[in-house]
Amino acid sequence: MARWFGRSKSRSYDKPGAAAESEHLEPLGVSDDLRLAYGRTGDPKLLRGSLQAAELAVEVYPVGDIRHAAALSSLCVLHRLSWERDRSAPDLIKSVDYGRQAVDKSPPGDTELPRHMASLATALQEVYDSTEDEESIDEAIALYRGCLDLMPVRAAGQNEERLGQESNLANSLLRKGRTNNDGAILNEAARHARAALRDTPDDHPMHAIRLINLGGTLFGLVQTGHHEHLGTAEDMYARGLRELPAGHPVRARVEQALAVIQGLRKQFGI
Repeated sequence: MARWFGRSKSRSYDKPGAAAESEHLEPLGVSDDLRLAYGRTGDPKLLRGSLQAAELAVEVYPVGDIRHAAALSSLCVLHRLSWERDRSAPDLIKSVDYGRQAVDKSPPGDTELPRHMASLATALQEVYDSTEDEESIDEAIALYRGCLDLMPVRAAGQNEERLGQESNLANSLLRKGRTNNDGAILNEAARHARAALRDTPDDHPMHAIRLINLGGTLFGLVQTGHHEHLGTAEDMYARGLRELPAGHPVRARVEQALAVIQGLRKQFGI
């Protein structure tokens, strides 16, 4: 499950004391705050306000300023969120377009470039999910790989963004591997899913999702004939299900997948 980022780190580059440029008054900061509020409440007015503030930020900050690229990347995320809400095709087209602009206009040395690449990759994964366009998932995979190449490996407990992109790469590889019935790609997906889960603390809010992600990659391998993964896939799904909140939107899908796995284990006597 791809996640969208929290507050943009590019806000930390604001010059202290600059007119109308405090953390919560400059347009990129306003857009971030409204987007996070939308994530908590689901109020579409907050999403529209966030879009308007990000559009203003694109105009306010010149090309070459890291905040210009950050604003374009925010528009990529926001139009993807609009797509997820309303399923309006123009939003998904805009999301990909703004994501490409953010990556292209990120200046040399911009530490936010991996975030921009990941935002574009997530939009392209949505394109693949709605169109099955294989070029989109291939590009998403390449972008997630690029994120991991650029992100430093830090001490334990300080790698959350890297773990998030490792998990996202696993999900993209899972999509491609299932479509092509390709065991090598699915094995790679499982490796990345394991790596993300291995370094995620048990009490982390993404722990349940990463258990389920690993279960999904192993189930993909089962579907290509590797029945030896049935037991571990069942265990990952069952543990993830126990950790998910009662009203979580993926519970029904996980319960369905778990029932299928349990049926296969009975069928094959595993």
